[in-house]
Amino acid sequence: MISDREAAKYPFLNDAVTYVETLGLTLENLVDPSYTGVLERGERRVSQAILSGEATVELEDTLTELLSFPVANMFITAMAEEYLFRRYALSEAARAHELLKDEAEERIAKLARLEFGWDLRLVQERVGEKLYRFEAHFKDYLKNAASFREPEWKLVNRLIRNGYVLLTKRDASRLLQEEIQRRIGSLVSKRRRISLPDPLRIRVNNLQKLFDENRSRLTGQALPTKLLTEALPPCIRHAFQGLMAGRRASHMERFALTSFLINAGMGIDDIVKLFASITDFDEQFTRYQIEHIAGLRGSRTRYTPPTCSTLKTHRVCYEPDRLCERIKHPLSYYRIKVRDYQRE
Repeated sequence: MISDREAAKYPFLNDAVTYVETLGLTLENLVDPSYTGVLERGERRVSQAILSGEATVELEDTLTELLSFPVANMFITAMAEEYLFRRYALSEAARAHELLKDEAEERIAKLARLEFGWDLRLVQERVGEKLYRFEAHFKDYLKNAASFREPEWKLVNRLIRNGYVLLTKRDASRLLQEEIQRRIGSLVSKRRRISLPDPLRIRVNNLQKLFDENRSRLTGQALPTKLLTEALPPCIRHAFQGLMAGRRASHMERFALTSFLINAGMGIDDIVKLFASITDFDEQFTRYQIEHIAGLRGSRTRYTPPTCSTLKTHRVCYEPDRLCERIKHPLSYYRIKVRDYQRE
């Protein structure tokens, strides 16, 4: 039987879900003043997903923390915002990832095997400066690392023996985050109507207002007017939309997006604001990197985006259209499109 603390830490676990079900809570129960703390924490989990993209860990009251998870799921489902389904799932998965960093290797292995069916074994092998503590079957590895763009996650760059990929504790925790994100996403994205009592509906309305106030910043429905968004090449549009949706972008993807926006005329402050919605945002570091690319720091070299062939090599090229077949650089695409729109 799972403990209250473990259930509160990882409320998406099968045993935690079963435990909550045994309590037999109803919507009418939640309206009772004794559950005000649960509702507030549930509302806070959703607001944290909207504003920062990562829910905090609050284990002072384990029962409140546990029960607030299905309440937050209910709020998200009631809002019926497709984009928010993904952002909330990422927010909760990022919360779990922070907790996994401090878990013993045995606990991580047990969770991976029992909850997600991984073929995973504990090892202890040092190669250079890296200490590998796990080996996972390549199928489980590929299932969760396929969307990662960094070269270090490519299978050809991993140590493999007899079909098993060696993993550090950091690696295993990051791959588990992907599993957790998918599971939570499936919990909230089921299409069903929820009829909520007025006190709960008021909280949903508050969250909807908060989301609407941040919708443009989060979903990329609006860009600064100095940039003609209709003229963006497919690769840059995809990179931008992925950034706003919380998708983990590779170094090349971020560099291509940033250098493109700089050369397309967007101001430094506006670019910094774009990156403010991602989970690992550090304003001082981000501003320094952007200013470096803009030629305001370091070598004072103003960088242009990589060529189309370089973007293809790094798998940043995305759904090229007919114009892409005729150009060799994303800025060339943009200039042609801008000229066409100006003529129209």
